[in-house]
Order: sequence, then C-alpha cells, then structure tokens
Amino acid sequence: MKKLPFSVCIITKNNAKTLETCLRSVSDYFDEIVVADTGSSDSTKEIAKCYTDCVFDFKWNADFADARNFAVEKARNDFIFSLDSDERIEKIDCSQLLDFSNNHSTDIGRIEILNLQADQTFQREHVSRIFNRKNFRFEGSVHEQLVSTSHADRSMVELNVSIIHSGYADERLNQKKAKTYREMIEKKLKENPNDSYLLYQLGRTFDIQQDFVNAAKAYLKSLRTSPRHDLEYFRSALDDLCFDYLNLNEAKKAAEIINFYGYPYEDADGYFLFGHVYMNLGNFDEAVRCFKKATEFADSSRPGSNSFASWFNIGVIYEVLGFKEKAIKAYQQCRDYAPSKKRLKNLR
Repeated sequence: MKKLPFSVCIITKNNAKTLETCLRSVSDYFDEIVVADTGSSDSTKEIAKCYTDCVFDFKWNADFADARNFAVEKARNDFIFSLDSDERIEKIDCSQLLDFSNNHSTDIGRIEILNLQADQTFQREHVSRIFNRKNFRFEGSVHEQLVSTSHADRSMVELNVSIIHSGYADERLNQKKAKTYREMIEKKLKENPNDSYLLYQLGRTFDIQQDFVNAAKAYLKSLRTSPRHDLEYFRSALDDLCFDYLNLNEAKKAAEIINFYGYPYEDADGYFLFGHVYMNLGNFDEAVRCFKKATEFADSSRPGSNSFASWFNIGVIYEVLGFKEKAIKAYQQCRDYAPSKKRLKNLR
C-alpha cells in the first residue's frame, strides 16, 4: 500500500511506555513521522529513532502550541496529522484521507477519539487533528487549538478515523496532569479572565479532581461568556455543568440550565442526562422513559449511556419502587456490568 502524503506530528516527553504503540499504529499508513521531544530523560528518543529519522529537540517553554508548531515546521508534507504519544490509531479510512488532502486544503479534519477511562470504559469525543499547515496553525499555551492563518471561518470535515487515548486510564497520572494543566490555565486566565474556552478547560480539570463546586463555576462562566451552540465545546460544557449540579444534589439547577440554554441534541447522551435530572427530581416515570429512549441509539459519548448505564439506572428506580421483577430484567440488560451483577445477587 502506498503511504499517505501526510506528516504525523507528535510532541512528547518521557512517554517510553506508550510511544512505541503509538508509532507502530501510524508507521504503515503515513510516509513521515515527526517527533518533537521536549526534554525526555527516559528512552523516549531512542524508541522514536527506531521509527523515524525526524526526531528533534524542543526546549520546553510551557507553551504547547509552540511545541506543536515547531514539529509542524519540521515536516516535509503540508498535510499534518497531529497525534499525542499516548494515542494510537484504531480505525482509518485511507481513501477518505487521500480525498481530504486533494480537496479540502482549507478545511480541518475531525476524528473520533476514544478516551480510555480508569474503569476500562471509553468516553467518545471528536477532535480537530488533520489540516494543511499553509492554512492553519496552533494557538494557546495550554489546550491549544487550530486557528486559520488567514482568520477565515473554519470548516470541519468529519473523517472516518478513530484513535484510542490511554492517558486517562492511569488515575494517579491523570490527577497529576490535571493539577499541572489547572495551574497553567489559571495563569492564562489572569491575562484574559473571560476566555470561554479556557474556562471550559478549567472546568474539566476541576472535574478530574472531583471538585464539582469549582467545576460548575467554571463551566457556568464559560457558557455565560460565550453562549453559542455552534462552539465545539458548548455541548460538553453544558452537559458537564448539569452533571456537576447533579453530583452536588442540585437537580433543580440542572433543569434550569437546560431550560435556559435550550437543548437541541436528540441522542443517547441527551436522554441519559434527562433521565438523571428526572430521577433526581423524583419524576421516576419520565426518568425511566428517558433512560429507555437512550438505549435506542447506536452510539453514545458517555460510557454506557446507550446501554448498561441507562439500564442500570432503570433497575435502581424499579428496585427502589419495589418492582423486583422489573428491576431484575433491567439489571440483566446490563450484561457484564459489575454493579448490576451485585444488585442481581442481592435480589435473588
């Protein structure tokens, strides 16, 4: 197979444990791999050199955009696939990517990312990773974004590419990274306290640290600063804010937020959220209806929203209401979900 005329650009530091898996997953598809090392003290660079001659040193300056742009500048090809060293390709449509490179030089390619969680489930998102460097570059010292060099509006093209990200699976490392990112974000927010994207990312770091009070404050300020449905992160900020309120036993606030901003998303994750809101408000009939509706969709972003997680909540509701047989049937729909197995054992 002829390799695609793309350069895979990776920035890394001390990722010897995951880098080889990453590089192995891309080496058969792309004709160039560029690795920018920001100061590794382990065998990261040696591993990288087994897969590419394009390994460069970048003096870390606490700016992720600078590091990514440095790697992009070292590339031979104009079309770039930006990847992290704790990610690997799971699925790729090479013919579609080739078409993208021939016909979409002014567009950004968005791909599916499956974030592996500590409990071995996956959370699904879509991220902007593929672009022509003549028209786009990275901006933002932390949680960097692609911006148009001509300041034109970006057009997104959904590509049939999936990557698995394992960085969230190690809870200890995840907490350490969240603390580092939070400090970087808070520093940048002192310069621009109303940056809605940074406020959204701040909320995410607080969520990882299970600080739901401050997470909710950050998400709410992000939405109030730029309440636009077309922003890539609007949906995530809205959903996460509502779940933070639910974690704080403030279901009425979650309902108020949904009603205030509107909720133009009809999918498994939306009905899963509604189910939780109704359940916490004590409207169990509506909660069951929403959870069942969530299971009718083929895909979901939150783990199990369209399957075991919704059925488990239905089982809990029936069990609390005293409908033992209905609860058992619901728990059985969860299959290998450990909490449902435990409930079934107690009911039998």
